[in-house]
Amino acid sequence: MQPPGLVIRRHPYEEPYHVQLEFTASNGMFAGSTDIYCNVADITNIGCGLLAFPSKAGDEYVYEYGSEDPNARLYRHFVLRAYTIDGVGHCALQFAINLNQSEPEEGVCRFSIPVEPGALNRLGKLFTVFAELRHLELQWSPISGGLYEHHQAPTA
Repeated sequence: MQPPGLVIRRHPYEEPYHVQLEFTASNGMFAGSTDIYCNVADITNIGCGLLAFPSKAGDEYVYEYGSEDPNARLYRHFVLRAYTIDGVGHCALQFAINLNQSEPEEGVCRFSIPVEPGALNRLGKLFTVFAELRHLELQWSPISGGLYEHHQAPTA
């Protein structure tokens, strides 16, 4: 079992405008991994959204890439969603991943990580610095995080 957290690896692709991001996330019991090709501005927007989260009870922030609609024929579907779970500020970070592949290459998962608002704000700060394209890896957990100039060795 992996500890709860997120690792994002940046693979330079048409920079400074577009990047390939490889996401690996786990809540300790479930895990998922995917890659997406996105605008560098998307990284900044995610960071700003999480830095300002939550502003009130019932608040939600959603970043969505692609679609699960098979008629859209999109590469991947990825959702990063921060949401409040009660009226006193407890939150969760949800990941939904669909590789949009047919059997036997299919891959679909959805899970959440319970977190405090400060942990989401810290993740937002990591995203905003990551958008400066000076680091190749972002690692985050509900209790820590960091940015690295090189890809780190995977943990067992």
